[in-house]
Amino acid sequence: MPVPIIVLNFGHSVLRTLDDYTNAASEIYRHYRQGKNVVAVTSAQGDQTDVLLAEARRIGPDGVAKNLPELIQLGERKSAALLALALERVGAPAFVRQARDLGLKAKGPNTEAELVDLNVEQLTEDLKNHDIVVMPGYVAIGENDRPSLLGHGGADYTALYVAQKLGVPALLLKDVDGVYEADPHTSSASIGRYENISWADAREKAEVLISPKALEFAESTQLEFDIGMPGISRYTRIGSQTGPVGASPQPKKLRVAMMGCGSVGGGVYRRVKALPERFEMAKIMVRDKQKYLDQGYKDSELTTDYQDLIDAKPDIFVDVSGPIEPPLEYTKDMLARGVHVVSANKQAIAAGGQALLNHAKSHDRILQFSSAAGGGMPVLEMCIREAGRITSVEALLNGTTNFMLGEICGGKSYDEALKIAQDKGYAEADPSSDVGGADAGAKIRLVSLLGFGKEITLDDIPRDTIENFAPPAQIAGAIKRISKVSKNGSDINAALELHDLPKSDFIAQANAEEAHAVFHFDDGDVYKIRGKGAGRWPTTESVMADLYDISDSYF
Repeated sequence: MPVPIIVLNFGHSVLRTLDDYTNAASEIYRHYRQGKNVVAVTSAQGDQTDVLLAEARRIGPDGVAKNLPELIQLGERKSAALLALALERVGAPAFVRQARDLGLKAKGPNTEAELVDLNVEQLTEDLKNHDIVVMPGYVAIGENDRPSLLGHGGADYTALYVAQKLGVPALLLKDVDGVYEADPHTSSASIGRYENISWADAREKAEVLISPKALEFAESTQLEFDIGMPGISRYTRIGSQTGPVGASPQPKKLRVAMMGCGSVGGGVYRRVKALPERFEMAKIMVRDKQKYLDQGYKDSELTTDYQDLIDAKPDIFVDVSGPIEPPLEYTKDMLARGVHVVSANKQAIAAGGQALLNHAKSHDRILQFSSAAGGGMPVLEMCIREAGRITSVEALLNGTTNFMLGEICGGKSYDEALKIAQDKGYAEADPSSDVGGADAGAKIRLVSLLGFGKEITLDDIPRDTIENFAPPAQIAGAIKRISKVSKNGSDINAALELHDLPKSDFIAQANAEEAHAVFHFDDGDVYKIRGKGAGRWPTTESVMADLYDISDSYF
């Protein structure tokens, strides 16, 4: 079964500041964890194109300058690189490709060229190998093998052209969540929003959102596409028909109470505070308030008492702590009180098992825990989405030990590798759960529960330790500790095993804290996913994706 693909275009209105690239990376990750490969087409940041044009007018010739595209393309290329870097930080695989790499060709004037070709085979191969491809919009390779600009709205045009050539959906991301009867930024009255609007009507109603050139291309090829806003899963479909105008519901600002504020919790805190229109950090439960006061947290945000979390009347409880209890008890209590839960606590969720899932369902609350396994690799989402089809899973479910094994096999001692992992924030002060296998074991239990519908205990999982590991004299390829879960009739076989894999093996190709997983299905299909399995920002991104999902349910 081919992997679905979506083309996302990020317009300059949603790439105004460096922080916007973090939000753009979140939008891409949201689609990636749904099982899609992504082509991300970028505009230049903010007014960068206007700045470059002003510089060209100041120093260049009057009229059409043949070298103008060489300058203007720098804005788009910079923007693509920034987005790829933001994706790399959150652990999502990303690969930057330029117009020349992808055979994106154009003809006509060098500032108003028309697209005529794309190397679909190359782009498809890049997606197969990297899952996410980031490419600049607005520029293509024109006559005489020189760059050409595509005119106003060129990035929109690029995204639609790529989507049409691939035969996949396109979503153009702007600073509004669709097409309105009037500009919602300037209108003081309540205005209607279109769920569907025709290409012709969009020329009038969406002229500030999408260029006539892009609309003309879409209509001429009968390409339907969506316009929306990052972080909101509701769009206006632009296509053959115009539907009725409806009201635009406003999101409810959700109050968040959090337990734990270590490396991941600090990342979640920063992201939540940067999204005041969606979330409010109501209260954080920590062991030592003074530690966080010294770091600049507000006293009103901190508590050491669980009752204060309850009294804060949260809509969502976020658990980024480590032990099974009392977090499991608190999770059950919050769900019973009508509070949604997002958890990165794999030990507590694994211990709660099916009974905890049933408890959430019985109280009609959302329990999300994608960050409990895989870090930035959406392994649990795959288990949920494909449950019933999966016959076996092989994965690297502990990025810390994958990092350490790489360091040890590269010549470091066990103690040296552990110290580096701790300094980077991958390993805890007490690394026993990671190196001994209890951490990966909890994640194996979650894979078994969600992917196979079977509860297993930690004792059911033979576990190879890497404590004081020393590599053999000869290594055939790469030594990895692989989490394995497979179905044998009604039984589940699970193990955590050290293997020396050939370098050609997909799992062997995961370097440092990276994580790879291979899913086998009952129809013979094989699906591979990748990401970063450890680190502050990959796990933070998974938590934020769960928060966005819950927020979406309030629109």
